[in-house]
Amino acid sequence: MSLVMKLILEATSSRTLSQFAEQCRAPMPLQEKLLAHILKDNRDTAFGRAHGLGELQSVGQFKRRVPIQNYDDHKPYIEAAMNGVPAQLTRANPIFYATTSGTTGASKYIPVTPESRAAKSQLTRIALCSVYRDRPGVLSGKILLVISPEVESYAPSGAPCGAETGHAFRNMPKALQSVYSSPYEVFLIKNYEARYYTLVRVAAGQPISLILACNPSTVVLLADRLAQHTESIIRDVRDGTLAVAGDIPPEIRSVVERGLRPDPARAKALERAAAAGGGVLLPRETWPELKGVNCWKGGTVGMYLEKFPRFLPAGLPVRDMGYVSSEHRGSVALSDEGSGGVLAVGTNFYEFYPADEERKPRPLDLLGADELEVGQRYFIYVTTLGGLYRYDMNDIVEVVGMYENTPVIRFVQKGKGVVSFTGEKLYESQVIAAVASSLGPLQARSEFIAAVGLLDGETPRYVFLMEFDEDLADDSAVQLARKLDAALGELNIEYAAKRESKRLAGAGLRIIRRGEFDRYRARMVAKGRVDAQFKILRLTADAEFANEFEVERKALAD
Repeated sequence: MSLVMKLILEATSSRTLSQFAEQCRAPMPLQEKLLAHILKDNRDTAFGRAHGLGELQSVGQFKRRVPIQNYDDHKPYIEAAMNGVPAQLTRANPIFYATTSGTTGASKYIPVTPESRAAKSQLTRIALCSVYRDRPGVLSGKILLVISPEVESYAPSGAPCGAETGHAFRNMPKALQSVYSSPYEVFLIKNYEARYYTLVRVAAGQPISLILACNPSTVVLLADRLAQHTESIIRDVRDGTLAVAGDIPPEIRSVVERGLRPDPARAKALERAAAAGGGVLLPRETWPELKGVNCWKGGTVGMYLEKFPRFLPAGLPVRDMGYVSSEHRGSVALSDEGSGGVLAVGTNFYEFYPADEERKPRPLDLLGADELEVGQRYFIYVTTLGGLYRYDMNDIVEVVGMYENTPVIRFVQKGKGVVSFTGEKLYESQVIAAVASSLGPLQARSEFIAAVGLLDGETPRYVFLMEFDEDLADDSAVQLARKLDAALGELNIEYAAKRESKRLAGAGLRIIRRGEFDRYRARMVAKGRVDAQFKILRLTADAEFANEFEVERKALAD
């Protein structure tokens, strides 16, 4: 860590965390003050005039006057702003448009203003200060970071459009940028394999004390590439070279190679690390100074977290990234335990609706942060400094505790991660739990991709797409399909009832060719999906998705 960065954290951490705690002691006055600021500041925008924001004096009036919104409701204002028409959603014109990762459809363009960018940066500082407080050595070395490019395109107005992670990186203080293992240009390498090789090759030549990636699947991918290219990486570190040929533009290669030097001593250390790792480089031996990982821990990523002990030090702290999206940063994790984070009441205005409620919410039905109950799950709606109003995130969060007087929330799943052919209402989280309980010893050898609801003739069934490190015999595949089917019935009584009544066929299993998911991810990234935030629904009724993978073996529970 640079001396400047160390001095900044030592000087500001305690005060920053104390101020955040003070905010959390009285969340609702802060929420009301924030909403009043948003309404007043944007009363003369196109959206403000259409909804009478200048006339609203309370949260109640806001609920009565402004309907619940989705992206399509915001889209005309966003498109007008992108075409250079001023004062559409916010008084300040957007300086950037964050593209979503496309989990549920085509990319959306989320406006970022100077004020909303500053709000996200404030939450990032709080998160960093909490990590430094709990693990001062976490920044003793370099940070292995994975992000996506800031600029993918430009709006007609000239404002850049791209990944939120890249935008955040490019707007960090220079002192903080200097602690990352790779220069920003590495993330501009379009070739998937070349980019990840460069990331691990550059990092292998340095002490890494923190790995930071939104999705834990990316951490697994980094470990896989480190092991896969062991010999080449050691040779490159010894010689000060970059072995990837032809897939890196010369101008990017030049930037990367300026930071490389022959390092025979480091190469010798890597040889010893590979020997300790059974012949391949593993992160725990490659970077003995590693003090932690920051990544998502909530939702449907548990299968990847369970792979961490294969290549990370035992007991290594893993802290949740918080509830983060292109639309907003919704929480700050203050502990390595669990996947909960403190609701960001100082930077976004929040509303909620019970996730188990059958009826669609009406504008006055939404709850405030002070009306939530620990242990309950809610859909979340956000009003931001960047111009989103009562925005339906289609996310389900669970309240898992309180910090001071502010809810601690964890992300559970996308609301659309629900499939129901016959009233079974199978949730993504139930699918994940069924896989976890069924795999047993196969867990370490498997890659669960998704469960796809498909029609088998006239009867629907759920087919699990999985990839295994080694061949799975036919009888083992059938046995696993039966276990998955039974687990779904135990987790969802409606599923069990529909199976008993023959309205659902038994679960199916498709074992796909090894490496298929990796190839799928590379194809999607090549088509414009945001690499650093890459994620898919683990439960879907999209039959075309199932056809993306080459199948080696099929098995049915019935």
